Amino acid sequence: MYHIPGAPNLALLTDLHNADPAPVITSLNSHRPSLICITGDVLYGGRPEGDVSPLETQKNVLPFLSACAAIATTFMSLGNHEWMVDQEDLRLLSSTGVTVLDNEWRSITVGGKEIVISGLTSGYVTDYRTFRAESGSSDRYPRQESISGIGGAVHASLHKPETGWLEEYCSAPGYHVLLSHHPEYYPLIPDSIDLILSGHAHGGQWRFFNRGVFAPGQGWLPRYTKGVYENRLVVSAGLSNTTWIPRLFNPTEVVYIEGS
Repeated sequence: MYHIPGAPNLALLTDLHNADPAPVITSLNSHRPSLICITGDVLYGGRPEGDVSPLETQKNVLPFLSACAAIATTFMSLGNHEWMVDQEDLRLLSSTGVTVLDNEWRSITVGGKEIVISGLTSGYVTDYRTFRAESGSSDRYPRQESISGIGGAVHASLHKPETGWLEEYCSAPGYHVLLSHHPEYYPLIPDSIDLILSGHAHGGQWRFFNRGVFAPGQGWLPRYTKGVYENRLVVSAGLSNTTWIPRLFNPTEVVYIEGS
């Protein structure tokens, strides 16, 4: 549990990667947060099988989102493992009752307080959209060469997000909450945003002396892996694993935040 002055009472979820959501839903039912914020990577983003949506083959994703929406108002941003989602996929995600924030924001009232909540879409998503539009392919998910392995993970920060809309977002009245899957985007985010919620780093995979060893987009000995930074960036270690390398001293987690 983290206490952030002025923040709404919320749950931060990230990096499910199509894992079994039952323990997460049990935790949410126990805590009953006012707001659920999912910062992406609910999918495990391998290449889709032909034109079949990954939301049809990854059977845990839609039930997980529906269960979250049944517990509390739920918002979601798009992470790098959602790189392939198209408009039909976005419609399916929204059909669960979850509001997908794709470089956009909504104004809501939580506990009598005006909250302006937004989602910064991963640069992987925007880059693939550009590729898809320029490819001329009739395939639903045109094949694109990708950087893989540790080299690709280190250079993941080359996929820059679209940030031009943030200035207008910051002018909206209320307490500003930004869902940004990538904590390495933090230097790009205006100081006027009150609370930034992130994941992606998986806690640094191995943790020693409260520090992660490696994180995609940040490389070795990353700065942002787990916890609260500057009292406004909260990074979760995530809900699952995506590599054969086991976590060490780094359990998965549901993060709860309370205002004080």
